[in-house]
Amino acid sequence: RSPAPPTPPAPQRAAEQAPDRLGYEENGCGMTITKYISRKGVSTVGIPDRIKGLQVTEIGDWAFFLCGDLTGVTIPGNVTAIGNSAFRGCGGLRSVTIPDSVSAIGDATFAWCCGLTDVTIPGRVTSIGDGAFAECGGLRSVTIPGSVTSIGNGAFAECRGLRSVTIPGSVTAIGNSAFSGCGGLASVTIPNSVTAIGNYAFRGCGGLTSVTLSRRTRVGKNAFPDGARLIYRD
Repeated sequence: RSPAPPTPPAPQRAAEQAPDRLGYEENGCGMTITKYISRKGVSTVGIPDRIKGLQVTEIGDWAFFLCGDLTGVTIPGNVTAIGNSAFRGCGGLRSVTIPDSVSAIGDATFAWCCGLTDVTIPGRVTSIGDGAFAECGGLRSVTIPGSVTSIGNGAFAECRGLRSVTIPGSVTAIGNSAFSGCGGLASVTIPNSVTAIGNYAFRGCGGLTSVTLSRRTRVGKNAFPDGARLIYRD
């Protein structure tokens, strides 16, 4: 059940006062945003740096789920984790600033955010959760930093507008259906660091006519579209 809107603390600093449309709770080392309570006419949210003197360190699971009117959100630099389905179904979300402090992006975090066009993932993130950006139809490009070692199952599935993606040499595994249904994807280079590509990883990527990869990479069932040419670099 959604928590009742909290009563703001006595005025101290603006950064320490939570807007009355944000639910929150202590997490042992700071505050977690647990729920965004939509308000008519409000389309952008600036999450405060502190609440009741404690740093905001997490965006909780399902916190902004199905907030369709939300177009923009700013996340403070104390946040280290964004939970599962935190912004899932925020179809109007066009921009989100993910600070460099974030090291974990959960499952389905931005799934169905069809308004997002470009995403830059911070350099501390080590894994991209299952379905993290699934069905973000407006997504055109994504930059994956060298800190990421694994791309989850269905992480970018059905991102039909995705044109380009760069997979860094830190990635060792690409999950099942990770990029399936990305019909606009025209090329991809898979680094030697990748030891496993999951089943159907690039299935349905009709524009993908060639793929460069290592012979040592274990390729799953129907990982690439029919007719795609595999180019081995070693």
